[in-house]
Amino acid sequence: MMLGSFVGLDGVVRSKTIPTTRESTFIRSGMGASPTWAVFCPDSQIAFTPKISVVGDLRLRIDPHMERPLDDHVIWAPTNLTTQEGEVSPLCPRSRLQQIEREAAARGYHALFGFEFEFYLLPDEIKDDIDSTQLRKTQWSAYGTDSFLEREAFFMKVQDMCAESGIPLEQLHCEYDKCQLEASTAPTTPVRAADQAVLTKLIIKRVARDFGCSVSFSPKPFVDLTGNGGHIHFSMTRTADDSPIFSGGDGAYGLSEEGAHAIAGIHEHVCELNAIYAGSPVSQLRLSPDSWSGAAACWGLENREAAIRFCAATKGNPLGANVELKCGDLAANPYYAITCILGSALDGIERQLSLAKETTVDPALLTDEERAERGVKALPGTYDAVTEAFAKSDFARTVLGEDVVEAELAIRELMANTYRSVDPNELARKFRFVW
Repeated sequence: MMLGSFVGLDGVVRSKTIPTTRESTFIRSGMGASPTWAVFCPDSQIAFTPKISVVGDLRLRIDPHMERPLDDHVIWAPTNLTTQEGEVSPLCPRSRLQQIEREAAARGYHALFGFEFEFYLLPDEIKDDIDSTQLRKTQWSAYGTDSFLEREAFFMKVQDMCAESGIPLEQLHCEYDKCQLEASTAPTTPVRAADQAVLTKLIIKRVARDFGCSVSFSPKPFVDLTGNGGHIHFSMTRTADDSPIFSGGDGAYGLSEEGAHAIAGIHEHVCELNAIYAGSPVSQLRLSPDSWSGAAACWGLENREAAIRFCAATKGNPLGANVELKCGDLAANPYYAITCILGSALDGIERQLSLAKETTVDPALLTDEERAERGVKALPGTYDAVTEAFAKSDFARTVLGEDVVEAELAIRELMANTYRSVDPNELARKFRFVW
């Protein structure tokens, strides 16, 4: 079978599947999808808008150049969303990322992105434990070798399946929380990075089933545990001479002027774009100070409390200098998340934004004066605050388009009305396995 995937604004991967004998049809004509695919919510409600109703049809068309084996039965490929006449839909996240990748190239830049996937691997007998009581009984050492070796067969199969699908992995290890694991992908071009992010999650889930387990990529599957981040690493070079903008310059840690402007752009827009980076109904349960979640809008060298962590070009960083967005999670649509990061960086370069003073300590330790000097702000702390910041953002409309912003706001309004009074434990349980 051939499975064509589409990721909505809610971060959920949906798909249409055909016999492989119909591959040419999936490429040429596509499979039908209601416009409401763009406004599905993570609980499968539909957030209708004035433009999106029960009327109309769009087409999902696979990219044959990205066909990859998922397992012995299924070939996977990403799709682009088009009209019946084959024109790009303004609601297609992959097409929007393709467009901004072209914009970067036209301005003389080449970008690379890599993902970190944090997830809980939960045996079926404890996966529904609402307060993680049984999970806490699991023998576990944070980053422990014993914990890893007990799961080596799982890790090995993930590695093999990713390799077969052309996804180079950089790291595999046990994380801090009990039953929490991590896999990291190597940097690649923007669209390919987002495609690989979708496929990597599918592979991890597929392998887990073979081991009698379920996987939770949820930002907060249990209220009393740390939760999962979905960190994105980003680097940029000048296409004229292939020189990096985050190293080789005269600024701090070798930053070039362009590199400083790029980080300033990401910093300037991170609060208003958090609906894209960490916008699920449970994302704000994870984003809190003193949790290494990047809950403060600031930047700093290897600062894990900063939303923007800078990694300098050192002997310990063989791939060179890069910027890590730490506040994002894996409920985000990877195409839109990368679009917003790259768009923010390009905006910072174009407007020559000044980079704020570096935050070299835990932002919570700064005085009000020091926070103002460094442009430190707390990310929006509630679902409604995230929505308000996004609704007021002119930049969101520029980088994503008015139709996407309208759809995102419709989803957020419906989710807020549905879950505003729901207990956090119940909210975490409900969305535990959505992503």
